[in-house]
Amino acid sequence: MVVNAGPMDEPLREELLRRAARDQEARRTADADPEPMLAIDAENLPWLKGVIEAKGWPTRSTVGEQASHAAWLLVQHADKDPAFQHRCLELLTTAATKGEADPQEVAYLTDRVCLAERRPQVYGTQVTARGGRWVPRSLQDPPNVDERRAAVGLEPMEDYLARFGDPPGPNFLPCLQCDSSIEFWSPELGEHVQLTCPSCGWKTVLSLDPQ
Repeated sequence: MVVNAGPMDEPLREELLRRAARDQEARRTADADPEPMLAIDAENLPWLKGVIEAKGWPTRSTVGEQASHAAWLLVQHADKDPAFQHRCLELLTTAATKGEADPQEVAYLTDRVCLAERRPQVYGTQVTARGGRWVPRSLQDPPNVDERRAAVGLEPMEDYLARFGDPPGPNFLPCLQCDSSIEFWSPELGEHVQLTCPSCGWKTVLSLDPQ
């Protein structure tokens, strides 16, 4: 269900904002130490599931604009439970049709859910580095992505990618037969990439399979 408009749920609003602030702080230092981020995600997931089960989606009317956005942020990072993300997407979509959530949040969560379910994303919000530049991950109907993005208030794909700055370089895998390194770009979920050592010809297959 989507929560009907009513009195502001102040305790829930404050808790959503508190958890979202901790989420963002942990992600700012995740490159150096990912453990706090993983611990916070693991703590937030069952709590948020309990909230959704008991109260439905935290809408603008019930928790305010900022806290409703915070709920979306926590769901974005609930990757350990794709089925829960899918359920939240349904609730968020319904809320957005009533003006109780941001259509852009629907777009971002749509893409997250699509990729988790091994389907092409719709809006291109999830990106990866390939060949020395940022590109959208698996994307349906690329020629018309800007039209879909505009419909929910997102900027053109080219402008969005430019915001990410300089992309990271490729990864390197040590050859098991000689001292050479094999350059590769991280595969997509479910993708299998054959790597060949440029020095000795040793081959291996790299894949990223769903957990």
